[in-house]
Amino acid sequence: MNWPEWKKSYYQIMYELDFDKIADIQSVKLLEKYLADFFPSKKEKILLKLKVIQKKPVIIAGAGPSLKENFSSLFMNSYSKKILSNFQIIAVDGATTLFKQKSIIPSIVVTDLDGDLAAISWAIQKGALTLIHAHGDNQQQISFFFQNYSDIISQNDVWGTAQCEPGQYLLNFGGFTDGDRAIFLVFHFQSPLIGLIGFDFGTQIGEYSTLNSPLRKKRSKKLVKFKIALDLIDRFHYQHTGLRYNLTSKGQQIPGFPKVDVINFLKIWF
Repeated sequence: MNWPEWKKSYYQIMYELDFDKIADIQSVKLLEKYLADFFPSKKEKILLKLKVIQKKPVIIAGAGPSLKENFSSLFMNSYSKKILSNFQIIAVDGATTLFKQKSIIPSIVVTDLDGDLAAISWAIQKGALTLIHAHGDNQQQISFFFQNYSDIISQNDVWGTAQCEPGQYLLNFGGFTDGDRAIFLVFHFQSPLIGLIGFDFGTQIGEYSTLNSPLRKKRSKKLVKFKIALDLIDRFHYQHTGLRYNLTSKGQQIPGFPKVDVINFLKIWF
């Protein structure tokens, strides 16, 4: 999905939540400025890398309450370890903390900088292609991150995304929260197989979710965002022509992602 197709959903969400569209634009311009300073001509290289990475099957790790359990069943048994070398791994924001704790490097990190910045900078330094998202609430986090981690950022694959019109530099594949934006990213590049872990979308907020955000104190707003994310996935999952499964052990049903356990999921592909 690209901006012309996404903008109707974007404006509807901004209206429903009474969010500030001008603040979104200001955040985009701020992130563009940093990227222009660091990487004046890197956008096409990033797009090519994203396309190449997602030619393989993909696991997307959300930061929901089931993440630890799902992570252990997927990455910590001998059967799956042999097979996972054939997969690309996307860590959604706060989930990157668990990857750092377990010394497993994701292929891609999708973040609006709500998560643990030390874990995100670790992933960048280890080679994870990292997409930093600009929205109206995170201008302070963007400035802090680029000012304090400039050496790491400047030497690695970092780029930006937007939820409003992306301008000259940023990317917009649709989606509203870090989790569904990661899914929409994979939809866009048509990975042949998607598996989700840590995508509970229930009434509980996971311990790795929004670790660096005032939203952790605003549970009701977070739950509204979960509802929006599920609605977006329901409306747009048909755009993905590959196979899709939900490996999350608990939580909500996700439209277009039938539930399956880890072993049976891996057998689908191999």
